[in-house]
Amino acid sequence: MKLETPRFWIWASVIVQLVGLVVDALWHGLLHPDFEAQTFGEMVRHLVTVHLLLYVGVAALLVSTAWAVLPHARRSGIGRAPLLAAAGAALQMVGEAWHAYSHLGMPPSPIPEFVGFVGLLAAIIATFVAGRAARPSPDRDLTESRHPTA
Repeated sequence: MKLETPRFWIWASVIVQLVGLVVDALWHGLLHPDFEAQTFGEMVRHLVTVHLLLYVGVAALLVSTAWAVLPHARRSGIGRAPLLAAAGAALQMVGEAWHAYSHLGMPPSPIPEFVGFVGLLAAIIATFVAGRAARPSPDRDLTESRHPTA
C-alpha cells in the first residue's frame, strides 16, 4: 500500500480512531472511572482532549473516503465499495457529531455512538472488500502468463 493512495489514508484513519478509542477507554475506565462533567466548560475540555484522537480519525476517514470516490466519479461511474465507504464515513461523522452534542447537553445518549459505530464498520468492510477485489489472484496471474493474449 502506497502512502499517496486514499486506501493507505483510510486505514491510517481507522488506526487513529482505534488508538483514540483505547485512550478514551483507559481514561474513563482506569484513570477517571467516576468522571462526570459538572459544567459545559468541563465537558468541552473533556471532548477536545480525551476524544481528540477519535475526532481526528473520524474527520480523516471522511476526507480519505471522499478522496477514494473521486477517481471513480471522473470515470464512467462511481464504484459501489468506495461509495459505501464514503457513506459509512459520513454516517460515522454524523454519529460522532451527534454524540458530542449529546455530551454537551448532558446526559449523553448511546444511540449516536451506535450510529457512529455502524458507519465505521460500513467504511471498514467496504474498504476491505474493495481491496480484495482490486488484488489480482495468483491463479489469474499464472493463467495469464501461460496463455499470453498478444
